[in-house]
Amino acid sequence: MHWPSKPPARARSMAAALIAALAGCSSIDGPSPVLIPNRELAISRSLAIPAEGLVLGAIAWVVIDPLAPNWRIEQYDLGARRYAFALKKKRFTTGGDGEAAQVFQRRVAELAREQGYASYEVLEFTAGIESNMPIAQRVSHGIVQYR
Repeated sequence: MHWPSKPPARARSMAAALIAALAGCSSIDGPSPVLIPNRELAISRSLAIPAEGLVLGAIAWVVIDPLAPNWRIEQYDLGARRYAFALKKKRFTTGGDGEAAQVFQRRVAELAREQGYASYEVLEFTAGIESNMPIAQRVSHGIVQYR
């Protein structure tokens, strides 16, 4: 598996649609140009959403990405039926802090089925937190020997 290098297509298209909607505003209030126009998107007669609310919502959606999996898994073939796995948890999630071992075991078993291995042995497994900027992130690493 590989690490996604950019946000999913759904998040990108949503942000692009929002930017296009904001760019369609024909006038900007005030004496000097501003990044976000002082406009509203009229949903109905009684509901209008300010442009800055739409922009902040799009930014939050791209950063948090609630539809993305909680864990990203990279795997490396070390040869001689040995594989290394590196797991990283999303920075913004609700819960799931103790699930690294479950996610690791599930991926290890899935690879065994895919490759036709009869069994496997976990040679090494660690779980911890990396203090990356701006927010710490849960990580896990493991090495497995397939038979």
